[in-house]
Amino acid sequence: MQITKLLALILTIYGTLSFAIPIENRGDPKYNLDGCARIYESYQAFLKEDTSTVDIKYNDVKDCYLSFPFDLNRATKIIESLKGIYEEFYIFLDQSKEKAQDGFDFRSVDLITELDTLLKKEYTTDFEFFSNITQIISDLKDAHTNLKPACYNAFDFKQNILLYSSVNPKGYQSIKVYHDDQEPSNVGCEVTHIDGYPALDAITDFAKNKIKESRDLGVRFNMALTSLQLNNSKYNINSGKFALRSNLPEAEYVTYDLKCSDTKVTKKLIRPWNITAHNHNYKNFYNFTDSKSYYESICIMNNFVQSIPSINVRLLNSSTENSRPADIKIPIIGENITYVGDFAMFLRIDELGVVVIPTFKSKSNVSYLITEVAAKFDSFAKSGVKKIVFDFTNNGGGLVLLSQYFNKLISSHEKAAFPRDFKINNVTTFLINQADHLNHDQLDYFDPKESLSYATYIPFKNSEDFIGNNQYTRGGITSRYTNRFNPVYDNSSLLTFVSNWKFPWSNKDVVILTNGICGSSCAQTAQSLAEQSNFTTISVGGFFNHNMSYSSFPGGNIEEVDNFYQGINSIATANTTNNYPEIPNNIATNISMNAFTLTFSESYSIEFPNNVMEFMYRPATYRLYYDDKNIFNPSLLWLQAAKFIS
Repeated sequence: MQITKLLALILTIYGTLSFAIPIENRGDPKYNLDGCARIYESYQAFLKEDTSTVDIKYNDVKDCYLSFPFDLNRATKIIESLKGIYEEFYIFLDQSKEKAQDGFDFRSVDLITELDTLLKKEYTTDFEFFSNITQIISDLKDAHTNLKPACYNAFDFKQNILLYSSVNPKGYQSIKVYHDDQEPSNVGCEVTHIDGYPALDAITDFAKNKIKESRDLGVRFNMALTSLQLNNSKYNINSGKFALRSNLPEAEYVTYDLKCSDTKVTKKLIRPWNITAHNHNYKNFYNFTDSKSYYESICIMNNFVQSIPSINVRLLNSSTENSRPADIKIPIIGENITYVGDFAMFLRIDELGVVVIPTFKSKSNVSYLITEVAAKFDSFAKSGVKKIVFDFTNNGGGLVLLSQYFNKLISSHEKAAFPRDFKINNVTTFLINQADHLNHDQLDYFDPKESLSYATYIPFKNSEDFIGNNQYTRGGITSRYTNRFNPVYDNSSLLTFVSNWKFPWSNKDVVILTNGICGSSCAQTAQSLAEQSNFTTISVGGFFNHNMSYSSFPGGNIEEVDNFYQGINSIATANTTNNYPEIPNNIATNISMNAFTLTFSESYSIEFPNNVMEFMYRPATYRLYYDDKNIFNPSLLWLQAAKFIS
């Protein structure tokens, strides 16, 4: 009787309860197994039952991760290896110690000192140790610098409820339900609390501490939440980083308190994580039966089957976001919608032309893309388009050369790329001299002949010309840097084409619209057009009445460390005449990684040549906010953005 009364009281307070927590029988003989073995048993059940997914439990993953004891000797080798790699090659090592510019939100990080400090802490498990390392790397807020050991990033954790931020006409900002797999009627309901905390604060705190891909907290806030993303001619739902994680979440479920417009009763949802193997090739991934074999097959490099293709050194690319097909129709009001491969969507709304660029990582030939884009612009001009909106929302970057040719197509400036440099030390000096002497093609940006001098725009004469004599003081440390350069354009006919092309609109006729998630080569394009051509910029989302960046992580060169070292070792072993300096150990030769990258070179502003772009706060000229309509319909944002064109 008392239980019945208590249940009635709970229902009165919270309204409809949505419990979706799997009930685990801890008395089951299966739980005598270690966590990794229980995951394997789930996989075996999947094979027998022929279900669509493996039923992986949160506590099994957690127990599996925690099953490996901390080893101080191994940890010391890992820290020394990381320190060596970052000291020799990480371009932002010194500047990361400096206080953030006003407008940014990140702490200063003395990376080497903080890595050293980890060895003074007491750990029980290897997982705790690596979690501390990855948090320090995350605190750099450098999207191009990642450390994700496959051992502890083997699974993806997904929520079946997606959230968005809405600002109403009175300026009230709230978190609402964008999509709910389990209860579609919850769409549009306000989320008042998440795990007992006010929802807006909970998402902000998550963006502040758990997201690393922008130095602007407003942009990270957008990254946490759901939005629409053009992908292969269709708009998909981008889940957002709050609902999709590769790191083990703090708890096995998330609680949401909802307030819906059709009722005054608060609804509490308790949603577990849906867990899938990060490597969806089950036959390769589930090559283990317990913790020992999990460690040998997943954690050790020699036995690990990589699930992510190597990153080309010519890419400036962010992590791939999870997206799912949109279950709603996107009401795009326009005429003559056309696509240029997977690179661009062109559409016309009366005298307004909209160009959506969702990525610079295209599968198509660069020459084809650029010439087709020019043809579409020509068609726009002939059809009477007077204004242009460039939409770079959720563009994570891609090919540097595609960005550079696109810049030259749109602007009339001779130099359509920002100047770069990298650090000069004993190791990089040796590599530059060897690359120049041997005409080595393994790491061509070490070869002076493969880079254009930014001062003259012709290839450097020799290694001495490339190395130069530049010294800058950052974070209290004075270091040497190369002369500034750009990669060589690799297509003379395309270069002639874009140099002769005339963009038919002036800067007064064009706006750039983004949600701040315009990264890497997208940032290099948006910032080039804004800085050199004075295009108007508009950012959407973020926090009400706060300025927000229109792009993020312009970077320089992102390097996948293992591939990077293959080139370095190839150059080093080709040396037959000189001794070469000690090259730091690469931990990725022993420890398998889902992501191990660093930023090797940096980009400088042209307008402010003493400023490294990565650390420059560049707010948009104007602000827009997501609301209950435009979050589902990007055409409304295009029309709002067009009103800022004079």
